[in-house]
Amino acid sequence: MNIRIPAILLALSLAACNPQQPQAVPAPPAPENPAPSTAPVPGDGAATPADPTATPAAPAQPAPAAPPPTEPSPAPKPTAQVPSVDSMALARPSAKMSVAVDLRYQFVGTATEGQPVTLNLAAIPRVAGTNFIVRVNKVPGLEITNGTLSAQKVDAAGVYRQQLSVLRRASGPASLRVQVTMDMPEGTAFGFFTIPLDAGQIQDGNTPQKSDSVKQR
Repeated sequence: MNIRIPAILLALSLAACNPQQPQAVPAPPAPENPAPSTAPVPGDGAATPADPTATPAAPAQPAPAAPPPTEPSPAPKPTAQVPSVDSMALARPSAKMSVAVDLRYQFVGTATEGQPVTLNLAAIPRVAGTNFIVRVNKVPGLEITNGTLSAQKVDAAGVYRQQLSVLRRASGPASLRVQVTMDMPEGTAFGFFTIPLDAGQIQDGNTPQKSDSVKQR
């Protein structure tokens, strides 16, 4: 009995001096079908998906077409500069007048026989009206170009101009007669004006004539 006890104690002492090493834990097995990687591989040529929140670039706009060339105006240019109203002479009205209009005129040059001359007219209504017509009457011995001025509606103190060409032959008269008509609330009014053609009577604006007193009927 005494011999066993020391033997047991000796065995326990040896066991305490040599502890057992822990066993290593085996690693988990790899999955049979691993999920494919979504990260792009550099240099594989695959396109990078676009950002859905990004603003798309505006399409390229075509270059604007060149404007078409401007066509020249078909309207003829005046043959002479338009004079001011104050420099123009007053045409002489007839004794019987019912139209409230003043007529001024000015020649550009001298109305000699066989030579055309430019005549500037300026009609100035003293009242408003409609169907306004200024017409140079054609008579034998006179050639008139562009001798009619018309306006659907005119205002009081407005200036309505006309530029025409006059050519007098040897048998032509010594003056022009200009007829003016206009519709007013009281009815149609008309009157005649006289413009001299003789060289000594032509007014150039320096010594304008005084019009006769005209009263509207």
